Amino acid sequence: MKRFLLVALVVFLTITALSVEIVFWYPLSGSKGQVFKELVARFEKVYPDVKVKLVYTGKYSDTAQKVVSALATKSLPNGGIIPAGPIFTGAYGNYKILEYIESDSEFNMSDFYEVGWDYAKYKGKICAIPYNISTPVLIYNKELMAEAGLDPSKPPETWAELLEYAKKITKDLNDDGEPDVWGLNIKDTPWIFKAMLFQNDCGIIDSNTLTPLFDGPKGVEAATFWKKLVDEKAMPVGMHNLADKQFMSGTLGFYMGSSSRIGKWSGKLPFEVGVAFLPKMVKRAIPIGGAVLVLFPHSKAEDDAVWKLIKWLVSPENLGEFCIMTGYIPIRKSVLEVPKVRKFMEENPNYRVAFEQMKYGRAYWHFEQMGTMDALLYEYLDKIERGVLTPEEAMKEAAEKLRKEIES
Repeated sequence: MKRFLLVALVVFLTITALSVEIVFWYPLSGSKGQVFKELVARFEKVYPDVKVKLVYTGKYSDTAQKVVSALATKSLPNGGIIPAGPIFTGAYGNYKILEYIESDSEFNMSDFYEVGWDYAKYKGKICAIPYNISTPVLIYNKELMAEAGLDPSKPPETWAELLEYAKKITKDLNDDGEPDVWGLNIKDTPWIFKAMLFQNDCGIIDSNTLTPLFDGPKGVEAATFWKKLVDEKAMPVGMHNLADKQFMSGTLGFYMGSSSRIGKWSGKLPFEVGVAFLPKMVKRAIPIGGAVLVLFPHSKAEDDAVWKLIKWLVSPENLGEFCIMTGYIPIRKSVLEVPKVRKFMEENPNYRVAFEQMKYGRAYWHFEQMGTMDALLYEYLDKIERGVLTPEEAMKEAAEKLRKEIES
């Protein structure tokens, strides 16, 4: 017995001596955060030599601010799920994760969707790995469609149909001159507007010169349609922060926002929900969004441990479970071949829509003023809605401000 205890003690001390602790940041809250924590706990059981200290960093904007501060004070974690990760890695000359990707013969880059890699690049070079990715989708209330005389099995395919259908759903129930049921509302207006730009064959920013492109004729045309949605009572003015509540309360026909809402709302609303591709303008196209997995270099032992964790998280089986439980989109093709995922898709067809829409996904290279651009688009779309500026004036002014910010 003593010999057994001695051997056990030696093994324990050996593992303890060889174990590595890494700090890993994550911005996922609620049930999504819990899913991620459970995955990491499972990783630690599989790899007892790696101890992961998880640190919740708040929303995407809070996380980005924490990374900026950590860069300034040289107190970065070992890695994490980081929004706009390439801005905090590649922009600082950190392509360490690419070294691991290229030296690991087991890591299959071609299994990842190319648009995912585009989202993880800085100036054309990979510096992160896509992870919790979502796409904007159209989620609709089938009951409101039917009440408006529309076929719930045929959601709008084009922006013209979206306008037409939304106008039919909008209703003033108490005759006070203001609609109580709206046809359309949009969550995360800059993201959806970028989808409209892509769909109208308009670029967002020139990757070589970092020149804004949305103030050209095609961008103004997209902004003009946005204004039309408001003018023709298809969409409310300045109420986009209420889009989720409106849809959940049954007073919104069409909701345009993140595919992550599919999982959040599935089976929890008192009416039948449909999910469809975003309606197209001249073509189908959607901007992917979300965050990426990054590695901030420390010691070789710690870097190896971070790579081990990241590689484990994006394995088809683990990534598939993460996507099923959170509603995010799998960024590897083989995830859809995992039996558990295949069965889930058959039983939950709404989820398939977001996954299938990935073939129309587009990304533009990250640049330091991305946050500024989104803030400007948000501000100037609001000015368009309120009639403060014409669509052309708004796009020109927003682009000029972004241009000056980039040049400075």
